Amino acid sequence: MARRGRTSIVREVKESLQAIDKIGESKRDAKRNGTSGIHSKKQMANTMSDAQNFVKWCRSEHGAKSICELKERHYIAYLAHLDEKGVSQGHRVNVETSLRLLEKGFKERSKRFSDNTFTLIRFCPERRLEKPVIGSDVKNRSYTEKEVQLIRENCSEEVTKAVDLMSEIGLRVKEAVNVRVEHFIPNDRGTGWCLTISNGSGITKGGRFRQLDVPQHLEKKLESWIADKSPEERIVDVSYSTVRDGVNAACKRSDVEQAGRGCHGFRHTYARERMNQLMTTEQKQMMNRVLENRKLGRSADYGILSEHDKQLYIAAKRAMDQIHSELGHGKNRWELAMRYMGD
Repeated sequence: MARRGRTSIVREVKESLQAIDKIGESKRDAKRNGTSGIHSKKQMANTMSDAQNFVKWCRSEHGAKSICELKERHYIAYLAHLDEKGVSQGHRVNVETSLRLLEKGFKERSKRFSDNTFTLIRFCPERRLEKPVIGSDVKNRSYTEKEVQLIRENCSEEVTKAVDLMSEIGLRVKEAVNVRVEHFIPNDRGTGWCLTISNGSGITKGGRFRQLDVPQHLEKKLESWIADKSPEERIVDVSYSTVRDGVNAACKRSDVEQAGRGCHGFRHTYARERMNQLMTTEQKQMMNRVLENRKLGRSADYGILSEHDKQLYIAAKRAMDQIHSELGHGKNRWELAMRYMGD
């Protein structure tokens, strides 16, 4: 086993989070195997920042020189400190998530040393201090059909391709710029195209599998995009930042208010359009009823008693799960449905 040398508490944070670095690995598979950790670069950056701010505060205020010296009282005092500073509840919830990942990472890091007593270290309370307010930050981030068209008209050809892939297929901006010709194959019916990403490493979030049919009205555009390109070539020949900057500039030129929507707003547009395609009016009403239950902290099917309502609930949930699958989300994600499909 490796021997433990002297190191700083800030460096311990870095080494601990690196010990649970699962970027590029399937989050679903990791959960199934009990090896989950940090699965995205954004989560790593946020967790690193939160955790380092925490240990620096503990070092300054309590003299802590190592993570092994941290106790629940430090955790509790730090959250109170953030509250006194006026840090929002939503951010405090995120900080708690980061600190729990730090604890998990420190235990994993400690397995490398012959003294495994550090694997028993616990500074996070069993129960969180901050309870998320479900749906408190929900707002409709979708673009209207007219807004999407105005943005398209003010983008370069390559950025417009990305806009189409985001709004018509629901891809994230990084997915839109990384998807390749080989990922589009004839569908099972033999009359159109299907996006199939079997190994999503470096493309989809968490490397997840993704499959969905290309809308019929997008087929001719797609065929023109892939013409004369080799299978390994990307559809969009510009970078992630170029697309984001291009959409931002297009919104300004066309007087489209972004209001925090950015490129992600196109995925919201996709989700709501798919709702209109897959759900009847009654099913959408049931979806709103279920989402209201969840906002109030109730079970999704609270008060759904009649056989008619139960069938509507089943149909609405089936459609929701399909839309989430197309977006690259898992099943039973009511909290995401609030954001992508709620009023």
